[in-house]
Amino acid sequence: MAYASDESMFEYLNVVSKMFDSEAEGYEFYNKYALEKGFSVRRSYVERISDEQKADIADKEKCGIRKYRIMDILCFQYGGFDKVGCIKRDIYNFCHANKQETISGGDANTVIMHMMARRERDVDFFFKYLVDEHGHLKGLFWADSQSRLDYEAFGDVIVFNSTYRTNKYNLPFVPFVGLNHHRNTVIFGCGIISHETSQAYEWMLQTFSDCMAQKHPISVITDGDLAMQREIRVVWPDSNHRLCIWHIQQNIVRHLHDDDVKEEFRSFIYDTSSIEEHEIEWIHFLQRNKVTSEESWLHQMYQMRKLWCAPYLEGRCFLGLSSNQRSESLNSVLHTHLEGKMSLFEMLEHYERCLASRRINEALQDVEALQSVPFTEENASPLEKHAATVFTPSVFKMVLWSIDAVSKCQIREILDGSEDSTYVVSKQERMDKKFGVHH
Repeated sequence: MAYASDESMFEYLNVVSKMFDSEAEGYEFYNKYALEKGFSVRRSYVERISDEQKADIADKEKCGIRKYRIMDILCFQYGGFDKVGCIKRDIYNFCHANKQETISGGDANTVIMHMMARRERDVDFFFKYLVDEHGHLKGLFWADSQSRLDYEAFGDVIVFNSTYRTNKYNLPFVPFVGLNHHRNTVIFGCGIISHETSQAYEWMLQTFSDCMAQKHPISVITDGDLAMQREIRVVWPDSNHRLCIWHIQQNIVRHLHDDDVKEEFRSFIYDTSSIEEHEIEWIHFLQRNKVTSEESWLHQMYQMRKLWCAPYLEGRCFLGLSSNQRSESLNSVLHTHLEGKMSLFEMLEHYERCLASRRINEALQDVEALQSVPFTEENASPLEKHAATVFTPSVFKMVLWSIDAVSKCQIREILDGSEDSTYVVSKQERMDKKFGVHH
């Protein structure tokens, strides 16, 4: 092993500790030093990410473009890897540092500041948040001006559930959705709560009502959360409420193990017999299956039968919806490209991208609907031809379905009353089943 002399060590320390006022001064010193020692030097430049590139990369990441794809795009934009001026690792490092800087003031605080900035740009942007005594976020709700206009136009039926957690804090994420004039999912607003309690749901539903000028929905479709059910009755007492059929079907598989019992139970979902007939069938069903415990799932579903059995929901407005599949579908979209460690602010950005995408799709459908009229047969009824001119293609399909359904019904009897008449009607394929239509 070779040892450095004291003289060499002194020279080394003198060189490495030397400070310069400029890059040119440093280069001049090092060049002279190299000549004295018998070697040469050359100046090489290291290109770094410019401010313009930083902004470009940040925008691309906000749009949901993965980091490795950003590098590919930059290579294409600048004409090759060697022209970009950075490597893939630089992009990862910048995105990480940018994220840390964005949420350095606290994730929840960053979200609130973002909401405030949105309201400056959109005077009708609504948001409200709730914190506990320690300043921790307990609830958040927001809706922009377009969502509030959409609710005014399409808010007869609301669909929502709280079964999804889309952030690293495992907080329930609750989008309020409905159907627009193309029968596509439209978003009325979005909420986040810390706990699924009656108090949390009451705050969220009341805040939603405040946002929407106290316009209550005609009908609501939710999952089976009991706390949510209670607060809907409190905050929206006049709204129809039904449970999501999809969730009930999932629970049938989970709680019932006999195929015959499953099928018999499913008949209560769709059978449109009278309420009196339904009640009799329920009693027989519970007796046959020896359901006596109030803790059993079958007994609990019997107690909630008015929220999901067909006879109790007959004639109420649900726009043809029987499940919260719209909310499920939206959550499925939101889950695309979501990561388990996503912050609230990142989740909010992702939500806004999804919202923008849906609105672009709606605008394209509007253009298509305005520039075309659905095809009708030459011998179509005047009602069908008129409907083709006033409804969107998606709604017109429902009109056709209704016209076809009516054509398959027959009047069996007419009962004249003092003020109105009742038509006793049967479907051709079920002549044994009768329906009363009042006129």
